[in-house]
Amino acid sequence: MKKLYILLASVLTIFILNGCTINNKLLILNWGEYINDDLVLLFEETYGVEVSISIADSNELFYSKIKSGTTAYDLVLPGDYMVEKLIKEDLIQQIQFDKLSNYDPVNNPYMHGLQSLMATMSEGSENYFVPYFWGTFGLMYNNRVPGLKEALETHGWNAYFEPNLRPTKRVGMYDVAQYAYASSLLYLGLDPNALPDTTPDGFSKTHLELSRQALNQAEFTVFADDALKKDIQANNLDLAFVWTGDFLDMLYVDLDEGLDYDQKTYDIYIPDQTMAFVDSFVIPKKSRHVDLAHEFINFFLNPDNAYENASVVGYSTPLANVYDRIANYTGDDVWLTNWSRAYSDYYPNTENFKGIPYASFNQTIMAQLLLMFNDVKTN
Repeated sequence: MKKLYILLASVLTIFILNGCTINNKLLILNWGEYINDDLVLLFEETYGVEVSISIADSNELFYSKIKSGTTAYDLVLPGDYMVEKLIKEDLIQQIQFDKLSNYDPVNNPYMHGLQSLMATMSEGSENYFVPYFWGTFGLMYNNRVPGLKEALETHGWNAYFEPNLRPTKRVGMYDVAQYAYASSLLYLGLDPNALPDTTPDGFSKTHLELSRQALNQAEFTVFADDALKKDIQANNLDLAFVWTGDFLDMLYVDLDEGLDYDQKTYDIYIPDQTMAFVDSFVIPKKSRHVDLAHEFINFFLNPDNAYENASVVGYSTPLANVYDRIANYTGDDVWLTNWSRAYSDYYPNTENFKGIPYASFNQTIMAQLLLMFNDVKTN
């Protein structure tokens, strides 16, 4: 995504933390391509510290790295259900909100949709995290396939899982067992976080068997991660279940390269009932630089920094004033105009948003889902 020029370096006062020297090294565990590197450099210069960012590509990898304690990360950014799990296992500490001068839930409240996601977490969990970005899942599709857009708008999830309702066989699924399981239950009108061995009312089979049938019936041609969005953009695939942010990431790259917003060859359909996520800052119990970790969070809650960070990451900011600044742009800059349109089109005012976050399943359940999903893929 296009990087906006950071003007902050020339105007920020240089703050040096008490006792903070160049020997301070903040260890962060984050998702890939999920932060504005220029801002990280600015933080290092501002606070006279070094920031080292390691990458994890799944919530489970976040968990294993924090659990093992081999590296004493100071700050990590897992997704929603993993935050709850880390709290239950006493692996993260409460956020000291009095250290976050930019955390202002009264005058800068998080968007309503995000608040609804936060409310679904266990009581008291809000004391352990600060939301970073959030987003939904949708069905990214190839605009070059006649009738595909109409099929999705008419049949929704059914067009994804029933080959006879869509004009293509080139359909992909995320290579993640829980995503496949949840999406298949959404298609069936069931709770996407239902336990796999439960027999739902009116059915004689467990959720696991119903999911297996739905996934087999869909006849997916590919199981992948980032390759899904790239294949659709390259006209090698026509339909896939993806993060809305993945779609926007691809769109922003193409807009940077001169794509006309109204001529894009792919789009995304977001069903009324879909999964959602919130990635958040959390501080592990073993953090060695707790104050510095809070400064880092506070730095990215600064509205100007949050705006710059959103300009690179592409997912939706939880800060209402930053969201408004992006979505309500009315100037002559073509790129900012396109960014505003994308925000409004794909992350509309979320007052009535009903996204569902993934549940935290234990290892036994995850093993059941993985075994079922591997059977589907090999068949």
